[in-house]
Amino acid sequence: MVTRLRQRGMGQASIGEGSCPLSDQEAGIAMKQKEAGKDGVRWIPIILGPLLTLLTWYLAPEDYSKTVLGTLMVTVWTVTWWVTEAIPIPASSLLPAVLLPLFGVCDAGTAAKYYSHHLILLLLGGFMLARAVECSGLHRRIAISTLIRLGTSPRRLALGFLITSAVLSMWISNTATTLMLLPIAISVARRTEEGQDLKGRFTLCLLLCTAYGANVGGIGTLIGTPPNLIFVKNAQDLIPPIEVGFLQWLVLGLPVVVLFLPIMYLLLTRFLIPLPAGENQEGRDALREELKNLGPMRSEESRVFLVFLVTALLWVTRGSGDMPGWVHLLGPLLDLEPAEYGKYLNDSIVSVACAIALFIIPSGKAQPPLLDWDRAKDVPWGMLLLFGGGFAIGGAFQSSGLSTEVGTWMASWNTLPFPMLVMAISSVTTFLTEVTSNTASMHLLMPVLSSAAIQGGISPIQMMLPAVLSVSCAFMLPVATAPNAIVFATGKIPIRFMIRCGFALNVIGVLIVLVVSLTLGALGWLPGPSESG
Repeated sequence: MVTRLRQRGMGQASIGEGSCPLSDQEAGIAMKQKEAGKDGVRWIPIILGPLLTLLTWYLAPEDYSKTVLGTLMVTVWTVTWWVTEAIPIPASSLLPAVLLPLFGVCDAGTAAKYYSHHLILLLLGGFMLARAVECSGLHRRIAISTLIRLGTSPRRLALGFLITSAVLSMWISNTATTLMLLPIAISVARRTEEGQDLKGRFTLCLLLCTAYGANVGGIGTLIGTPPNLIFVKNAQDLIPPIEVGFLQWLVLGLPVVVLFLPIMYLLLTRFLIPLPAGENQEGRDALREELKNLGPMRSEESRVFLVFLVTALLWVTRGSGDMPGWVHLLGPLLDLEPAEYGKYLNDSIVSVACAIALFIIPSGKAQPPLLDWDRAKDVPWGMLLLFGGGFAIGGAFQSSGLSTEVGTWMASWNTLPFPMLVMAISSVTTFLTEVTSNTASMHLLMPVLSSAAIQGGISPIQMMLPAVLSVSCAFMLPVATAPNAIVFATGKIPIRFMIRCGFALNVIGVLIVLVVSLTLGALGWLPGPSESG
């Protein structure tokens, strides 16, 4: 089955003819559909979802409100079907749209709105850009050039993608980073595995390195991920206010990235997904010859590459808050207040605008556009449903008060010794984020933790920092972060495998946050006073 799909895939495309091959998402979906057809309906995991939901209803505390209990039950049912793949995961992701109104958590209209969040449009635009890159063959040229420069050692390639993804994610969204690197990573993986008997291990490793590097990289800078800015905002709301600027955040977040990346690389390539270290000189020579045979870059490739660069540039230079960018030039022209810039001019409109441009810009003189609907319709729509389901659960956690229940429980830990306190906050935040939006979690946990710290007589930063550093370290479930969902949408990563690798990295992340928090505290580098006045 895999061989037949590969024969229809990108590796067999005729670049000179400008053909658009079967995408990897299509191949993965086709493979899963055929496997599901052999197994028939999976009644045991299907029944397990509602059974565990009933058990949750029976065991839940009596003081839980209707909405809190309903949200918990929806989460248990949906996550059970995600983990067991009782039905296709995109179909499971529609459960919150049905169950949230049925269980009295929110009305049907509110539940449906989560599936049209602006970040879903960001993903859709990014998918269309990735599709245009695929269909133009640009990713093959980039992949072959990347292989030649980094070498043909699978370990070196994995490290290269891990670092590249992390560095890009420091400056642009982890979603955009993963979308840009995904087609390149898949092509590099296929090319490498054609010359070595790796049995799909390298593909798994490269995809996980791309996603996990994007997750961790966002911790490094203030603009890397929204929870960082939520932390800063809550620090400014303290009495007295604590200012955390761009450079000061580097002191807090960058050590996590520097420590995590090499450990993640060693863990993935040596233990979880062992890869060989040897070079393949014949493969390198063959790649050089193939790059030569591709000839100069065609008009279609160069124009897609230009749209790709413009999109990335607009994401990087958008600006936010005190960081200057093009929104500060365009905002006044649109008669917007500075506080409204981010609401009207966000990454989503950049993504969608550039996707629309692909349908307008011709691929050459008197040629069709860079992207038509026959090609665009093959983007992984199921992944958009998966993300919508995650947003729905995250929104229900926030609106029902279930996140407040968890946050209040965490706030009672201020009597613990500081190392145990950090580990407790980090652990709960990490695993909570596996099933909820990290942004929603931070909106609720930051004020709860700061209040608990003040009541306990310690600096609020000491409880807030472990949470914000840990919220990006969720690696187990596809719905935990956008990069996880994007690479899972390729159909090349079994969910049980992602859970196994992700659990190990979650534990490592908790330990790294502990080391960084203790070190910063010992050096006196935490912002604000050591004790609350």
